[in-house]
Amino acid sequence: MQRGTLGGVSADERARHASERLEALPLRTDITEVVLRPVEIDDRHAIAFLCQGQILFFVASNDLDRDSNKTLDETANAARRALDDALKARAAQRSWSVIRSGILFALSGLVVLVFFWVVIWRIHHHLAKFLKKHEVALSERLVVFGFNILPGLFAILRSVIRLAALILTLAILYLWVALSLRRFPYTEPWGNQAGSFVVDLLRELLNRWAHALPGLVAVFFIFLATRWLVQLLRGVFEQIATGRISISWMDADIARATQRIFAVAAYTFALVVAYPYFPGSQTEAFKGVTVFIGLVISLGSTGIINQIMSGLFVVYSKALKTGEWVKVNDTEGEVLDVGLLAAKVRTMDGQEVTIPNSLLVSTTTTNFTRLGQLDGMIVSCTITVGYDAPWRQVHALLLRAAGRTTNVRTAPVPYVFQRSLSDFYVEYTLIAHLNDGKMRIESLSELHSQIQDAFNEFGVQIMSPHYMTQPEKSVVVPPAEWHVPPAPPER
Repeated sequence: MQRGTLGGVSADERARHASERLEALPLRTDITEVVLRPVEIDDRHAIAFLCQGQILFFVASNDLDRDSNKTLDETANAARRALDDALKARAAQRSWSVIRSGILFALSGLVVLVFFWVVIWRIHHHLAKFLKKHEVALSERLVVFGFNILPGLFAILRSVIRLAALILTLAILYLWVALSLRRFPYTEPWGNQAGSFVVDLLRELLNRWAHALPGLVAVFFIFLATRWLVQLLRGVFEQIATGRISISWMDADIARATQRIFAVAAYTFALVVAYPYFPGSQTEAFKGVTVFIGLVISLGSTGIINQIMSGLFVVYSKALKTGEWVKVNDTEGEVLDVGLLAAKVRTMDGQEVTIPNSLLVSTTTTNFTRLGQLDGMIVSCTITVGYDAPWRQVHALLLRAAGRTTNVRTAPVPYVFQRSLSDFYVEYTLIAHLNDGKMRIESLSELHSQIQDAFNEFGVQIMSPHYMTQPEKSVVVPPAEWHVPPAPPER
């Protein structure tokens, strides 16, 4: 109300003095006790507010609001009405009836608050129980990008329900506090501010949501179109992988790898295109966070990128495929999967070995299946026999053992190489083809057994390990001792 300097006193000082005098008034002071008197101060027209002969404050002509076009009398009457409201409010603050009604209202609101809390959390409990029951009973799968996302969806739903219960609980508590504060004259301004704060906050959130909605719609349609394109080409790659579509340079493994690469590239491109439409993407904070994330990914993914590039080299070079029998260093077995990061091999003793793709690129891989698709997988067995055994007899014994082995093919015919003439023995290698490549280990074991039986049967000594001097008699096991206990008897 005080806007100008009067009698050498500034507006702030006038307002402070007026507040002190009003606070000093008796509690039961009524507006009828306040008298308005016109006065002249510094050649200015003014109206003095007096109570019981004491000046409370002045309203002068330089206090008038020029935009309102109000006269001095109208301004003084408005100040008198405001003073009346202030005196009544001050009296009401200490009125037991007002305080009692405020306390009763707050206690009643607290009872209602507790009731709603119980209802909200009971509903939360039943919804959580309902979701858990259906999650256990649901046997279907919702596969996206090869992953079953149903467990994740149920976890998100549980989190959303719990978050909604927490928000409702806090909202009811905040509403009770705001309404209770408004019931007491002294705390009524705080209650009004609390209510206006929520309204302003909701208004601001709605405005931001309205401004962000077009960008979110654009992001949605960009990723929706990308998903449609990925799904369309996934169907094409799946038909290539299953053999319904034949392309000479693309087999099943290459089709699956190409599909994964295309999906990653498509979604990366979609993310780049949609980036400007994300809410807040142009802010410095958002840019700083994205730069930090990019730096972390670039520093932490060096090894992963190396594995992925090595995996692409392995897949597109067709070094090994799912189902083939290979040997990598000391690991030999059937290839279960060739991924972007590593290949999985099941060994002969039933163990799963994971081989990083970088190791596959940097070492020699022996593929036993690739060249045996027409004539069967090739197996070889190398033995050393002394010079006292005729080589033709050794050839015949090895071929006899191959003929006795169950899974060895008769066509192509097994054959023998003499690989080396060493100082103490001759090195022979038997080459044969298998009917069923998946029984490679069992067939090798049986072939070794048949070779031992054939050489023992004809008294030919195998020089592994070799001897520095020739023994007095051949180191062989005669047929009569083949089934010495605890070996089972001959069938």
